[in-house]
Amino acid sequence: MTLRLKLNLTLVTGFLITLAVLVPLLRSTLSQAAYDAAISQAQLLNQVSQITEQYNEKEITPQLLQSTSIDFPPQSVPFYAVSHLGALLRQDHAGLNIRATALNPTNPADAPTPVEKNLIERLRSPSAPAMLLSNSTDSTGKPTLLLATPIRVTNSGCLTCHSDPAVAPGTMIDTYGSQNGFGWKPGETVGASIISIPVGALQAEATGKIWKIILCLSALFLIILAVINIIIEIAFLRPLHEMSAITGRVSRGDMTAPELAINDHNELAPLASAFTRLRRSLESAFSMLDE
Repeated sequence: MTLRLKLNLTLVTGFLITLAVLVPLLRSTLSQAAYDAAISQAQLLNQVSQITEQYNEKEITPQLLQSTSIDFPPQSVPFYAVSHLGALLRQDHAGLNIRATALNPTNPADAPTPVEKNLIERLRSPSAPAMLLSNSTDSTGKPTLLLATPIRVTNSGCLTCHSDPAVAPGTMIDTYGSQNGFGWKPGETVGASIISIPVGALQAEATGKIWKIILCLSALFLIILAVINIIIEIAFLRPLHEMSAITGRVSRGDMTAPELAINDHNELAPLASAFTRLRRSLESAFSMLDE
């Protein structure tokens, strides 16, 4: 096995060991970064959801409920605005969703799924935090991050429509009936605003970044390996081959072979000087024998 081959095998083995150690670290780091990014997105969308709900409740609902329209305007319900916002997001961002749901909603479409119901029940606990994070899966089985914040009855506006059917707007009763969405109490946590973030897509993106990093590192390693081989060829192997050829000729008694070129800036210079001195000693010895 040649010296060059040994060196290349050593470098390649070292690079593969480095990748074996680096790839798990990259996967862990980028996966955590993707999860943190999902949390940041969920928190931002949660703020957007709350602002949308507050704006609808303060600016839209009073105007629409003053209308003498025969039909109840669903746009007057803050849940409608949040759910509509989520539907618009899903059009361009698969798996991303904002949903306002309640245990006893007026509109059956706002009823919670089993996972959402579990989150609402946890938020109703006296020791519940301000928000809950939960790992779940979407309808396709891909991992999803859920961020849930409580929806509480904090003002009389909610009780106007949800306390008792007798005081609710007649148009709302005509639209949704008097069986659902009533009996809410002041301060009660009746539902939750739930943000869904497709963590699977973010993790897949992180995996793609890992492969890009590996390809870039591999390309850089190949370039460095090629440069090292060129340097070894020019600075060491060629001079050694030349030394070997000349010393071989001298050892067979051919004193017409040229002397070794000595480069004072090369680590092989002492070896070349030693060969030159040995050759000159041999030439002197042969001259003395001829005499």
